[in-house]
Amino acid sequence: MIRIIRQVLAMMREEKLYSAMYIAGTALAIAFVMLIAEVYYVKVADIAPEVHRSQTYYLDFLPLKSDSTRGANLTHEVFSLFQKMQTPECVTATAPNFFGERSSVMLADGLHDRAVNLKLTEPGFFRLYDYHFTEGGPFTQDDFDNGRDVAVITEEIRDLLFGRGAKAVGRTVSVNHYDCHVCGVVETPSALMEESVADVWCPYSSSIQHDVWGMTWQQALLDVTFSVPADRHEAFIQELKEVEARYNSVHKDQPASMVSRHLQSHYSKVWSGIGGVFNAWNKDLIWYVVPSILLLLLVPALNLSGMVASRMERRLPEMAVRKAFGAKRRTLLGQVVGENLVLTLFGGIIGLCLAWTALYAWRDWVFYVFSDNSKLYGAVPVIEGEMLFGPAVFAIALLACCVLNVLAATVPAWLSLKRPIVESMMLKK
Repeated sequence: MIRIIRQVLAMMREEKLYSAMYIAGTALAIAFVMLIAEVYYVKVADIAPEVHRSQTYYLDFLPLKSDSTRGANLTHEVFSLFQKMQTPECVTATAPNFFGERSSVMLADGLHDRAVNLKLTEPGFFRLYDYHFTEGGPFTQDDFDNGRDVAVITEEIRDLLFGRGAKAVGRTVSVNHYDCHVCGVVETPSALMEESVADVWCPYSSSIQHDVWGMTWQQALLDVTFSVPADRHEAFIQELKEVEARYNSVHKDQPASMVSRHLQSHYSKVWSGIGGVFNAWNKDLIWYVVPSILLLLLVPALNLSGMVASRMERRLPEMAVRKAFGAKRRTLLGQVVGENLVLTLFGGIIGLCLAWTALYAWRDWVFYVFSDNSKLYGAVPVIEGEMLFGPAVFAIALLACCVLNVLAATVPAWLSLKRPIVESMMLKK
């Protein structure tokens, strides 16, 4: 391998234009592939605060057994049944804002307010999602049970209301014109964390819930999230069927199905989102995504293969001499492929850096274009290091480099080396 690298470095000094064009072509191809891979890596990887994505399941609808297009309300009564389950590590619920209401906090001047993303939830939410509290902590079960008006806020909101670095715990913040006592401050999460991102978190049993929904908190419609380890999945489904049976024994007039297509893993939910972007059904989506990625590699590979074929024509006399002295075809092929692989890796590294640069510099629209996350519209999301660096990212980059190298170098090299020794040596002038 060291010998091949030395040969490549010598070749790069001798054939600067060829090397530059090969590396540039590879870099652009890898950059486009990695741009897409990075976007969806951020959507599916276990990244704080959503560190349990790989074992997360969502349920936001209870379709009726008699008519799957109609559903029963997923209220606190149903959530209480889920809380008693043994197989999930954690169960939590949030009250989604179906009506598009804009929540706000009152600024320090008492005259103006600031629109915020308010999430109404319960204490289990902070066990499922790993927020970094810089001050205080989450609201407690006692706060929830007693309907206290308490709030967890981000550092960004803390700095806006009380000043940068000021103490916020114990102070009052006006959320939707309700005075809430701040119990904790967390690092501002990235808008890319679709399930956990918010500016303010309050119990859905608080006064604010009635203001947003116009109903008691026991009546509020909920989205339920489960955290279930992979080795408990079958037991979880079985226990969920038992909960379904208990629920239906009480609601005999409208029995619901809890184990349905509306129970989605995090991966299934992301896959559904990709289907929305590509305007394709999930079952057909693979025929959209895979050809698109292959096309991004195939087109530059065809251009690079032409360059490799041209270079192989010039090297045929050299290869013929080596074959005459006993070199085997697979040895020569391995050398050519190895040389091009080194060039491909150089281009891949540059392409990966280009992808990271593009993601950071144009993150306000790159993620919005390739994502169905409406929260990103007009926002500049926070980019953390763990979003860009991960084993899966490097594995995808390496695989893309190898596929590109095989497509670009192997076929023209193999065809050239099949030519007879005498014919190859006749090309020497």
